[in-house]
Amino acid sequence: MSRLLKTTLLALTAVAPLVTGVLSGPALAASGGMKNTSFSATPVGDLPTLVFQEKNGKYVLGKGGPKATIKFRVKAEKRRSFRIVGYRIDSMNSERKRITQVRNFSVKKLDKTIMHEIKPAELQTFTELGRKVCEDEGDLQQEIRKTIKSGSTYMLSLTARRKQIGGYGFDYRYAYASVPVRIICKPEPLRVIDADLTVKFDGSPFSCPVKATLTAKFKTNKPGTFKFNLYRGDGEVQTVTRTAGASNTVTFTKRYTIKKPTNRKYLVATIPSGAASGWVPMKVHCNGNAGGIQAPKNPHSTNH
Repeated sequence: MSRLLKTTLLALTAVAPLVTGVLSGPALAASGGMKNTSFSATPVGDLPTLVFQEKNGKYVLGKGGPKATIKFRVKAEKRRSFRIVGYRIDSMNSERKRITQVRNFSVKKLDKTIMHEIKPAELQTFTELGRKVCEDEGDLQQEIRKTIKSGSTYMLSLTARRKQIGGYGFDYRYAYASVPVRIICKPEPLRVIDADLTVKFDGSPFSCPVKATLTAKFKTNKPGTFKFNLYRGDGEVQTVTRTAGASNTVTFTKRYTIKKPTNRKYLVATIPSGAASGWVPMKVHCNGNAGGIQAPKNPHSTNH
């Protein structure tokens, strides 16, 4: 762009009122070669969205949100002997980038609707701001949604022309509109990263009765509640819900009193599948005294 043209545009911009505000601006006052000029940008469906995923306590930009479409509305009427001959819409988010430009027409009245699908590159300028929003206001336990109201900004350039002796007279108008940008901060999903199962006897497994304690220890990537299954070798299954505390660990304990020879095995596995302990035997060899295995109905757990 030549220095003369830049100077001319700056001078025209200085005298042309601007449309500002969220979603839509008011009509411009009549002056020069145009009147009743307005520009609006309205989201159709979802707002432009950036999604941040928490990983190891930090938020990183994810693959993005749903597709977002903006409906631009451009309106203007000619004034005096001018004719409207062109318009252009630019994205002003990071650097000026053309969205659409139409020229070489001549009308007395313009009322145009333009549909525009947001591309990820248009939202790149909001990456650092969005990450800061998540770091300042994000919740590691639940999804947070925030809105940047100033949002994605667009500029309309309108051109009117009047033919006159010895050349042409031009008039320019500039207007701005913006659409809010949504920021989604997603916590890292709870995962059980380790499961360990042990059997300990209080006394000798060769003498009945004997007490046995089954202990499952779980380690998670963050505090939270999860479920696991306690499997017995003969097909018996017990589903248990436990909550890991600030240390990201929790212990489940179940105690038995065994009064006769027993050969069992147990395994714990999280739901959905993730961490599992492998099979652990519970074997008792004793003198055949009458009785069986007694287990409490409500085993306890300990958070560490």
